[in-house]
Amino acid sequence: MNEFLRILDKLLKKQGYAIKKHSEYNLLPIKNDGYDKQKKTYASFNSNNKNNLDNSDNIERLEVCLRTCINDKRAKSKRSELTGVSLEEHLLKCINSLFISINEASEQNLEVNLTIFDDRSSTETLDKIKQLCKALKCKWEIITTDKTGQGESLHQHFSYAKDKNALFYFCEDDYLHEVTAIQEMMGFYKKIYNQTSEHILIHPQEHEMIYSEINYPSYILLGENRRWRTMSNATHTFFTHSSVVKKYWEYFENTKFVGIKEKRHLGSEKKTTDLLFNYINGFSPIPAVAIHLQTKHALPPFCDWKSLWEKTK
Repeated sequence: MNEFLRILDKLLKKQGYAIKKHSEYNLLPIKNDGYDKQKKTYASFNSNNKNNLDNSDNIERLEVCLRTCINDKRAKSKRSELTGVSLEEHLLKCINSLFISINEASEQNLEVNLTIFDDRSSTETLDKIKQLCKALKCKWEIITTDKTGQGESLHQHFSYAKDKNALFYFCEDDYLHEVTAIQEMMGFYKKIYNQTSEHILIHPQEHEMIYSEINYPSYILLGENRRWRTMSNATHTFFTHSSVVKKYWEYFENTKFVGIKEKRHLGSEKKTTDLLFNYINGFSPIPAVAIHLQTKHALPPFCDWKSLWEKTK
């Protein structure tokens, strides 16, 4: 104890207090509205609680909804700042990584279907996507979106899920996937649901906001191959159940405003799907199972995406 603390200790002893050395970090708890809900899920996960399990919700089938838009306006003469290849090649490789992961899941006898919502990709690029689809070991379909625009395609593929009874993975064309991504998200989701009777939302990588703009307490659960962290921020790429979309449709409706300059703030994740975390728990895998290969800012921390890029066909 230094001299200052000795003097302070003598002064405090007159008031009935004493200074003692603390052997551990003494951090005050962080106030967060979602903490109690996360705690409830953690407790349920470890107690194998299967009360009130709704057997009407099908968690054995996965519908993958992939949004694509690769045309001259978006990709012509452009190169990826991360990979250095043409933007078309960059996006096609990300798309194929998803297809490889779907095939891996299919080989594990998981039921997976793919629907591509394409927003006016060029004829040449669309032919290349169809060629990649021929290697898929599941049912697949390409739908041209009713209206053009990022928000319109978002709104349409969310609407598509409302009346289906299945797990859904909503994905963009610039996510690079691990081979096991689909089966790991599906497996973790089913494990949580079977033990807690509650639906969740999985974002395939940690959101950069967790480390730069916000700080909230999280639980970390041990999965079969990686850890899973509770979180409350995600992009519009995520894994959940169709019943979540139907029940909380009001938080999906305004995604149609994404990309519209005057109203895009209404379609942001903060104003739409992030509001789901007031009612359901969110998880992100550590390390990531898919990487948002858009900009350096979008990459998850400590991510060796280059190795994954190199080994992806």
